[in-house]
Amino acid sequence: MSLVTLSGIVTRYANYKDNDRMLTILTEQGSIGAAARGCRRPNSQLLPCSELFVYGEFVLFEKQGKYSVNACDVRESFYPLRQDMDRFYAAAHMLEVANGLAEDGANCGELLRLLYYALTYTAYTDNHPMDMAVVFTAKSLAAMGYTPSITRCACCGDDLRGLPRMGFEPRAGGAVCGGCMAPDSLKITPLSLEALRRMLNLAAEDMRKVVLPQQVREELRRVMLDYSEHVLERKLRSLAQLNNN
Repeated sequence: MSLVTLSGIVTRYANYKDNDRMLTILTEQGSIGAAARGCRRPNSQLLPCSELFVYGEFVLFEKQGKYSVNACDVRESFYPLRQDMDRFYAAAHMLEVANGLAEDGANCGELLRLLYYALTYTAYTDNHPMDMAVVFTAKSLAAMGYTPSITRCACCGDDLRGLPRMGFEPRAGGAVCGGCMAPDSLKITPLSLEALRRMLNLAAEDMRKVVLPQQVREELRRVMLDYSEHVLERKLRSLAQLNNN
């Protein structure tokens, strides 16, 4: 039995019993499940830290490999995400991606950092929520080892730069040249592919610089959604609820 203190973001919760919740907390060490006992009681000290998106310093009590929340210093709740449905769905998509990537318990320091900045810019700036969802998806997949092929064809290896026609094949691992495109390949223009290259080179704290034209936004929404669903082997539902206008 011991106490451990970890910084993290609540990415999922499930109510159980009358007053408890089981939290999923993204930390640098991966996702940790922890019980927040009594958090749903009125005036519970654990209620503020038992909501989605909350970032804080969690004091966890560990016993036989199971954790419960002993206390939490809430550093940020990202409250504006709850006041705008488009921003909420963009942020919820980020949590879906983070939960899928962190399941294996790998080092998640960069993923946590990306999520913190993406939630910050989605909540507190005028950036389009879809732009933040797209750049977070692209950069988080790359951070965890799933960078799509965007300079050379994922099938034949030819250089894609300067080509007038290309597509995107999630199952192949990225963009493909015109000769390797299938009839059902996703559409992606050279402008969208260049935008994706630039996104992947941005530092986490510079994600707010992403401002996409409408056509590029729609192309990258489809491309990154399909690619992340392929990588994570699951449907991601929140982005479908997000207004793309």
